[in-house]
Amino acid sequence: MSRRRWLHIAQFVLIGIILWGVWRALAPAFAELSASDFLQWRPAAGPLLLSTLLLLCFYIAHAFLWRRILRDLGIGRPDVRTAYRIYFLASLGRYLPGKLWQLAGLAALSREGGMAAGQAAAAAIIGQFGFLSTGLLLLALVLPEWAGGLPALLGGGALITAAAGIWVLVATPLGHGAREKLRKPDGGSLGAHIDSVLQLADGIRPRHALRWLAGYGLSWVLLGMAFTIFCAAFVPHAAVAARPIAGALAASYLAGLVALVPAGVGVREAALASLLASTAAIPVPAAVVIAITSRIWFSAGELIPVAIVPLLRRPATPPGGETT
Repeated sequence: MSRRRWLHIAQFVLIGIILWGVWRALAPAFAELSASDFLQWRPAAGPLLLSTLLLLCFYIAHAFLWRRILRDLGIGRPDVRTAYRIYFLASLGRYLPGKLWQLAGLAALSREGGMAAGQAAAAAIIGQFGFLSTGLLLLALVLPEWAGGLPALLGGGALITAAAGIWVLVATPLGHGAREKLRKPDGGSLGAHIDSVLQLADGIRPRHALRWLAGYGLSWVLLGMAFTIFCAAFVPHAAVAARPIAGALAASYLAGLVALVPAGVGVREAALASLLASTAAIPVPAAVVIAITSRIWFSAGELIPVAIVPLLRRPATPPGGETT
């Protein structure tokens, strides 16, 4: 059996292990619900399918945004298949304990694809920062409906603080002095990764940054639409509360990203159930059912693209080139 065939088998085995781990993590929450809860809040097939298609578009858009960052920073010009394969295979690392597995996998696969491993991983970190920043901005826009103007002030303050910090590190003598210390042996591998990001930040042009932020901002809108339709599959009139539902998703999604557990399992669901239940459109039992089943929904959105990887046609040019 060829090496490629073994790789495809390993991918599907890993998908199975991840699905088992997700089910094991969610089983206690499922046990707290009665059969009548699931029967009462069964999802409608049409909205569920549409929401899943939009979710797939969200994840694919992130793969293309990472590819765009690579091209804008001159790191590489991978073809669509190569970028898609690297991004989604590396994304499986988020289900493993620790926060660096996804970056490590992306770096290793990028090296195999003919790109500088450290720079490719640094581009992903820059993209993650753009995603988190636009997520905070979304929260600042939607959460004041629930909690007055405080979230807007906190969100705006966080964005201003982050931008000021990056400016100091990239464009001031103080920042360059700190980067020189990171280059020393005692800086460790973490220091090397941080320095790689800051070196790339020197080459970021404002028009590129605005394009990335616009892309990640639109991806949040797409995700909010997808999740609102997902909720409407369980509670038909949920769409009337699209704004607080989008805010609940953004808050819980960001909480899951910064949590110290693999893929934020448990943290995201707890926050999501609580926030959804606070809306007038979704009853508490439905909020719990939606929060729990959303984990399966999100996992499907990440695993379906991985399953498609072996079906993608190989480009006519070498991995480092560009065909599309």
